[in-house]
Amino acid sequence: MNHLSFDLREAWRALRRDFGYAATVVATLALTIGATTAVFSIVDGVLLKPLAYRESQRLVSLREIWREVSKSGAAFEVNEQHFEYWRAHARSFDSMAQFISLPANLTGAGHATQITVTHASGSLFEVLRVDTAIGRALMPADERPDSADVAVMGDSLWRQRFNADPTVVGRSIVIDGTPRTIVGVLPAGFQLAAMRRLEDTIDAVVPIRMDREHVGWVGDHNNPAIGRLKPGVTVDQARTELDMLQAQVSAIATGAAHERVTLTSAVTPLTEAVVGTARRGLLLLFAAIAAVLLIACSNLANLSLTRTASRQRDAAIRAALGASQARLMRRVVVEQLLLAVGGGVLGMLVARAALTAFVRTAPFGLPRVNEVALDGRVFGFAAAVSIAAGLLVAMLPAWRTGRAAAQPALRATSFTTTSDRGATRTRAALLTLQVALSVMLLVVTALLSVSFVRLMNLDRGFTAEQVLAVNVALPATRYASAPARLAAYDRLIAAVHELPGVDSVSTTSILPLTGEGTVNFIAPEGDTRPRSERPAANFRFIAPDFFRALGMPVLRGRPFTDAERDPNRPAPALISERTASQLWPGEDALGKRFSRGEPTEQGFEVVGIVGNARTTSLETAPPLMVYAPYWWRSRTATWLLVRTAVDPASLVSSIRRVVREIDPEIAIGQSRPMEQLVDRAFAARRYQVRLFVAFGVVSLAIAVIGIYATTAYSVSRRRREMNIRVALGAQTAQVVGLVVREGGAPILAGMLAGAAGAVAAGGVVASLLFEVRARDPLVIAAIVALVGGIGLMACVLAARQGIAVDPAAALRED
Repeated sequence: MNHLSFDLREAWRALRRDFGYAATVVATLALTIGATTAVFSIVDGVLLKPLAYRESQRLVSLREIWREVSKSGAAFEVNEQHFEYWRAHARSFDSMAQFISLPANLTGAGHATQITVTHASGSLFEVLRVDTAIGRALMPADERPDSADVAVMGDSLWRQRFNADPTVVGRSIVIDGTPRTIVGVLPAGFQLAAMRRLEDTIDAVVPIRMDREHVGWVGDHNNPAIGRLKPGVTVDQARTELDMLQAQVSAIATGAAHERVTLTSAVTPLTEAVVGTARRGLLLLFAAIAAVLLIACSNLANLSLTRTASRQRDAAIRAALGASQARLMRRVVVEQLLLAVGGGVLGMLVARAALTAFVRTAPFGLPRVNEVALDGRVFGFAAAVSIAAGLLVAMLPAWRTGRAAAQPALRATSFTTTSDRGATRTRAALLTLQVALSVMLLVVTALLSVSFVRLMNLDRGFTAEQVLAVNVALPATRYASAPARLAAYDRLIAAVHELPGVDSVSTTSILPLTGEGTVNFIAPEGDTRPRSERPAANFRFIAPDFFRALGMPVLRGRPFTDAERDPNRPAPALISERTASQLWPGEDALGKRFSRGEPTEQGFEVVGIVGNARTTSLETAPPLMVYAPYWWRSRTATWLLVRTAVDPASLVSSIRRVVREIDPEIAIGQSRPMEQLVDRAFAARRYQVRLFVAFGVVSLAIAVIGIYATTAYSVSRRRREMNIRVALGAQTAQVVGLVVREGGAPILAGMLAGAAGAVAAGGVVASLLFEVRARDPLVIAAIVALVGGIGLMACVLAARQGIAVDPAAALRED
């Protein structure tokens, strides 16, 4: 213990004397450990922590695969009939629940408000094992048609609408025109885990009640579903049982559809389902920051080796006076651990600031980001990284100190022209590692950047500038009939169109870039193929001015008009170019008719062909699209699209006013410029690219500093030799060239290793790229050339500065 105390005091005094070295090491470790800890906290909060439900490891996501329809085994949400069959017969689950979140109209005191209501099985809270803050949760008995209409309120709505009144249970609220008795209030911060998301905007939960007349055994895959496995039951066992039940459901569905229907199940741990595709991107991000940390540690090890070489004579004197090799090595290790502790402490401050920035700028849709925090797990990780970094930096210098021979070191003076070959090789190997990791990281950064640029410059097929989207919801009971809804929408469109600055107004059932919406099979007139062999198209239910509002070109034909509302004729529709070529290859689609294959359906007549548009996602090919009139299928909620000649946001208050003049019980929900939706579609890639660019620049800077420092040290050890060469007539350029050739060897080796590593890692990043190959030779060659060029420049600069002295003065040095 006394020895350790002495070593600590001696190390502290040594570091105070060499303050520049100590400050460099602590600052470098603080920045890299802080950034690494911040990224780990995100990975831990999103990927590693269990969900905030009791025994969440037993929770699974339930989906269905329709073999005849699913592409590449893609899974759908569940059909209500199928789910009820599972719930009645499955034995692998303690409980199961289905749900769907929909916009609704809340009326009563004050203006009508649009809220998010989750229609859920009465067993939902039993599955999640979540207790209400006040009152009770839903129960299975609430699902019965003859049960009272009840609701469990969300914490936010409870506070806003009822001022957090603890006696709210038993009072009534009107949702979509239906009075519902409040039976409970959800706890603050409650989130509902669903496939690839956490729904954190839940204003109320009401019982789901299946309309068996309108929900068939085929199609209607609309609801997320979750289950809680019984103790000891594995995911594979549950999937096997559900597949057996799906075989029975398939037989029922085949009879109903009069064609083959083959259904299987998709059972996934709920945590994996929530995280979805974010997993690979986050792990790649963590690998990138770990590479930066490794580059920094190798650079500090190189710096420490250099410092150790300059102190070799001191170590030899100590050894000659009786100090053991273990004592000498311990001294080096203690110094580095002291520096690592300092770097770790400061690193936590850096981590706090970095984490705040990471979370604040996190893209919309990153799951569980609100659960990210600096907790005990993260502090433990930071401590482990700090100690590991200290030992990693200390390992080589301690080894070199312990094995150094005393006599040569005691005889050494400044006339020594070369350093120990082993130390030189070690520094070269560390430099090679830095360059290789930098090349790999910069190649990934370049690939992601090229993907982002190509996505930004992509032709979306519609124009978002100067367009405002406003969500409106009609009271369901007052507008229960289609004629009443259509009359209200007609008045809304006409009133908004009269506002100053409005160029055109339309409605749409779903906004661009917010998902697929309604997807149906379509077939040209006379097509008798089974449903599973027909193409599936996305439907948008729109008003006539939709294409003008979104700047979408009508290539052939025309938009439909309000005069074509004839229920006795096929509805007019416009289809995308891709849809036309799919249904009628090589033919003119104008005037042709198609339907969804329902025998009693009038179907549609094609009146126009529009350009292909990426309306569901920017990163997938334009889907088959059908644009049908909003009067063909009207809902109580829709989106208004308003193209303006003024700032779109300035029209929001005017639109609210005219809507309330038409009917004060029409609720206005979200209103946003369409450009925000487009920007949100880029947000995830922008966030990823910014982080990788930052990490890549840091890694390159550290590598260049390492190249410069290594070259400068080599020149300083050989200064006498080089100046003798100059004194004997050698040109400075020749001496510099000699240094660059020797110093360029590890750089070249690192470039080649980094290029090979980038090629090997191509498969890991391929799924994150857009319209660029993971092993693009031009990108890899450009990065290799960039790193090599900058590295050689650093070598040249260090060499020129190292020999830029008077040869006569250098020869007189002792």
